[in-house]
Amino acid sequence: MAGILGPRAIFWAFIVLATGMIYRTYLHTFISLTLGIGREIQPIEDFPWTCTRVRHPLLEGCEDLWLDEQDRKLYAACSSLESRKGWSPAGSLYNISARSRTDHIAVINVDQPGSDGLYGLRQLKVGGYQDDLDLHGFDVRKIEGRLRFWLINHRPPVDHVTGEFLDARVVGANSTVEIFDLDETSDTLEHVKTVASEAILTPNGVAVEEDGLGFVITNDHNTKTGTFRDLELLSGGGSLAYCRSDTGKCHIAADKGFSMANGIAHDKNGYYYVTNSASGLITVHKLVNNELIQVESINTGYPMDNLWLDADGNLIAAAFPDSIALVKSSMDPYNIVAPATVLMINDIAKQLKTYGKNVKVSKLAEDRDAKSLPSTTVAVHDAKGHKLFLAGIFSPFITICEQRL
Repeated sequence: MAGILGPRAIFWAFIVLATGMIYRTYLHTFISLTLGIGREIQPIEDFPWTCTRVRHPLLEGCEDLWLDEQDRKLYAACSSLESRKGWSPAGSLYNISARSRTDHIAVINVDQPGSDGLYGLRQLKVGGYQDDLDLHGFDVRKIEGRLRFWLINHRPPVDHVTGEFLDARVVGANSTVEIFDLDETSDTLEHVKTVASEAILTPNGVAVEEDGLGFVITNDHNTKTGTFRDLELLSGGGSLAYCRSDTGKCHIAADKGFSMANGIAHDKNGYYYVTNSASGLITVHKLVNNELIQVESINTGYPMDNLWLDADGNLIAAAFPDSIALVKSSMDPYNIVAPATVLMINDIAKQLKTYGKNVKVSKLAEDRDAKSLPSTTVAVHDAKGHKLFLAGIFSPFITICEQRL
């Protein structure tokens, strides 16, 4: 009868409708954001920076950085590239035997390049901790005249009865947060506490409150392993865990609306800023009754990794203008460097009050031709020294840029 669809027509109409919904919901974002089709990528010459690559084995595979603006030192969580290529749970790489067991915190004096151009580079020793460190994101606070470090540690899973390694491809990493203290007169990290919790599921970034007691972990996935884990690039996933350094207790404080929760920063107003790598959003959260409530969302148009809040209240994000090039670089890091972008939101707290989600996102630096910057996963802006420090989890060097004033 005219006007009534048969079963086959209804079936194909459903397929077309479902396909359209999937495209609008998932694939359109993936194509426009992740692949960067139509995105203008500028050369480094368009920006007022003079940049130098600093190469040394201690500066390979540095996933995260932290700047002590007062004492003028930069700290980096680093590993060998071969280790990163095999054991990197955040990237679903679970080859335990590939671990170099040489992960470390490197430190440089940012205003003293020295005759060798290595800025007094050295490696911090580790005291009072018996296991190896497998480092990822970290944060630091000054507590009673010393630096306290919160280090994400992707330990391999171990059978507690036999002491043998378990299959990490099945059970995932046994990730923890390790707390260390560094005395200002020492180059040795002294172990304070291990924070272990089921809420520390797939930790990526950590941000510590001003008093050094509360801290928040980003979990970049919903599960440690699994068939559909990598599909979260399309469907979204992740959560925030709120922990206490004094009690060692953690709980999931937010688990809805994330798209691979990644980098995180915390300001003095109590706001947490979180990058969502798969959506290009920076979500803003406030702790209310032990839950992290989302109060705003900012669309940057770029996949992003780590965040840094500089001394002037500007939010800095390491972004990926060409994700395909980034993947190629991760597979051959000594020979391929991916383009990099550094985004900035000036005085983000003030802008949020005035404009809400319509804050202005600008480029602080960009390197279309990969001439100077690394395949960047973290960018730190030194507002006092007018410098920019960049590193990457799959980069064999870091880059130090000085602003041309």
